[in-house]
Amino acid sequence: MGQSSKSRAKGASAAGAPEVPQPPIPLVRPRERGSATGPAVEKPSRFAGLDVAGHLTLLREAFEKRSHPGSETHADPRLAWLFRLAQQVAAQRRRLLKALVGLLIVAAVGWMPVRTLLQTTSTEAIVNARLITLRAPIEGEIAPGLDAFRVGTELPPGTRLLRIVNQRAERGRLDDLRRLANRLEGERAAFMARRDDVERLHADLAAQTRAFMDGRLRQLEARTAELRSEIAAATANREEAERALARAKPLAASNTMSNAAFEKVRRDATVATETQGAMRHRLAGVEVEVAALRQGVFIGDSYNDRPRSSQRADELAQRLGEVVADIRERETQLASLRAEIAEEWRRHEALATAELAAPVRGSVWEVMTAPGETVVRGQELVRVLDCSGVVVTATVGETAYNRLRIGDPARFRLRGEGSEHKGRIIGLTGVAAAPANLAIQPSALAKEPYRVTVALPGLATPGQCDVGRTGRVTFDK
Repeated sequence: MGQSSKSRAKGASAAGAPEVPQPPIPLVRPRERGSATGPAVEKPSRFAGLDVAGHLTLLREAFEKRSHPGSETHADPRLAWLFRLAQQVAAQRRRLLKALVGLLIVAAVGWMPVRTLLQTTSTEAIVNARLITLRAPIEGEIAPGLDAFRVGTELPPGTRLLRIVNQRAERGRLDDLRRLANRLEGERAAFMARRDDVERLHADLAAQTRAFMDGRLRQLEARTAELRSEIAAATANREEAERALARAKPLAASNTMSNAAFEKVRRDATVATETQGAMRHRLAGVEVEVAALRQGVFIGDSYNDRPRSSQRADELAQRLGEVVADIRERETQLASLRAEIAEEWRRHEALATAELAAPVRGSVWEVMTAPGETVVRGQELVRVLDCSGVVVTATVGETAYNRLRIGDPARFRLRGEGSEHKGRIIGLTGVAAAPANLAIQPSALAKEPYRVTVALPGLATPGQCDVGRTGRVTFDK
């Protein structure tokens, strides 16, 4: 048992397994077998002085040694160096991982400055915007209310800033037009009253004319009936005279009747016939008068084609037409005059009062007047910063400037922030004078003389106006 324990402990030690600390064994030099000094002494066993935990450890090491075919007891000694290399790699794996991560970090950190050196960037860059100067359109006095708008006040589009009042604005032309309009109004009212009177009188005369026409028509109808009756009587007389003439003819032929009596009978027959014809002609004349009267034409012996009332009604109708024409003329003149008065009033209002409002979304940049101050036309009153069209003014070197073109993409990053805003180049002024209506003049950027203007729609957000903040522009070229 002692020998097997020794061999297992030796095999475990050869496999590279950690040894369990053993209690110190007294170094006693054994005597040689068969010496003269005494009998031979055996080597102490590894299990000597171990507790139960130590025995279990030695047994586990022995079993692990048997389970690894790549140990030193492997049949092929050429594979032993591979096993040792694997053990070394396994032992140094954590250190190798740390070294690999360190190399990746060094490469990443080193690439960022290299990439920065390869990109075209600005030397200086500042957020800028154009200034809108509001001038006085008229001369006058600044009305109260301007104190509410101080420098930096945010202004939505259309916000009223100030009001100018000119109490000495000329209004003579407006007063003349109003007096002329009042006179035409009076004339029109007079003509309308006259029209009403003429209409009433014309209505009365028209009623009289209708009454006369009705009476005359009834009279003619009665005369027509009378004539028809007389015609009927004349017809009877004619027939009787014709019968008497017929009886008298044989008597006159036989000389029974005297010639004088026969002539009298023949005359009576002729008179009766002519009387009937006259009655018929008189009836035809009355019927013609009735037909004309029904058409509004009066025919008679004692008057012309129209009675006096009808003629007077015609005169009033003509006069009424003239009055209506005069009224229409006055109304036309009044309409034209009212349009002229409205235009003159607008002109007077434009000269008497004027209101200035913010044309775009922005903020108050500078106030150059005060309530109660008298201003003249064209005087600068307020400057408004246009926050809806924010741009970035940047300076670059000559080499970079020569590579840039209008419309090239660009990216801007505010100093102290990580997000980037995309835009495009809208201006390349170089060493020429830049526009003078910017809030921050490009001449304030003095590191490089070549200036570039970049439009950034992402910066023009409502409620934010970062004019004056600095950053860096990177050109994608």
